[in-house]
Amino acid sequence: MDIFAAKARTFLRAHACIFMMMAYGLFIIIGAVVLMILEQPEENLLVREVRELKARFLAENPCVEESSLDSLLMNVLSASRRGVAALKSHSVECNFDFTSSLFFVITFLTTTGYGTTVPLSDEGRVFCVVYCLVGIPFTLLLLSGLTHALLPWVTHTPIQNLQVFWGLSRNHAALLHCSVLAFCTATLFFLLPAGALCLLENDWNYLESLYFCFISLSTTGLGDYLPGRTQSQAARQGLEFATSCYLMLGLIVLLVVLESFWELQQVQAILCFFAGPPWQGELKGVGLDELVLSGDMAGPEEEAHYTLPISTITPTFSDSPATPTIELPPIFDTETSKENVPPSLIPNSTSDPCPSTT
Repeated sequence: MDIFAAKARTFLRAHACIFMMMAYGLFIIIGAVVLMILEQPEENLLVREVRELKARFLAENPCVEESSLDSLLMNVLSASRRGVAALKSHSVECNFDFTSSLFFVITFLTTTGYGTTVPLSDEGRVFCVVYCLVGIPFTLLLLSGLTHALLPWVTHTPIQNLQVFWGLSRNHAALLHCSVLAFCTATLFFLLPAGALCLLENDWNYLESLYFCFISLSTTGLGDYLPGRTQSQAARQGLEFATSCYLMLGLIVLLVVLESFWELQQVQAILCFFAGPPWQGELKGVGLDELVLSGDMAGPEEEAHYTLPISTITPTFSDSPATPTIELPPIFDTETSKENVPPSLIPNSTSDPCPSTT
């Protein structure tokens, strides 16, 4: 039974990456099936309602042609997808004032991209592409630098304090610290902001507000929910600025939390199981005493050559006087190769190495 378990464990470790890919593919398929089951009935119901509304409008207004109505609806939907609300065309709201442009840039650089505001001109699209090539790597570099700068203060020092003052092992201290850190992050950046949005947005319930917080900090940015769209221009600008600060601060905190969890021994054990042990970068070869350079002074273009030692002289301990023996390398094991060995290196068993003196 133990042999079978050992073989099964070896087989799983050897094919862990393949099993993980298969499991991930199955996970994606399950998600698609569940989403189809949950959302397809709602979609069909909405389609029927829209068709009934359109048919009722045409019946009440016989002077309106169906083709003209379809053209109007297509133009309205196209403008709405580009950030222009046709129903509020009489208002003075602008999607590219300074605050809205700052909000767009931050969502663009953090790869959140809600999609509610997009560049309308070709020049704006070209600028976004060039700006993206420089801005996104710069943003990732900044977030990475801030994460590694905060990690000693937020993670390493508290873990050491738990070890010193509470007498916990490093593994238990790290688990306790990550649990507390995850609870504080969930409270300060998900639960409380969701409650604030639920109070500010009258049309949102708590679940919708929590959903917005999650898709924002996960950089998904579906764009189906965005605060400030049903309020005044000043209120919308304030919410956009607050959302910009929330995105930057929240991403930094989430990266610190993820890095803290990444350093857990359990996470590293799982990673080692699927990806194998990390390469330590050590040179596995012969010792320095077997390194022979071709020439007294090896030039910069000459390479080091590894060669076997010619011989190893070891003493043989016995009752007789110490007799040195010579161990030949494998290339001298055959009888035919002894012809090329110098006579001084071939031991003579018949002669007395230590002649007696009188």
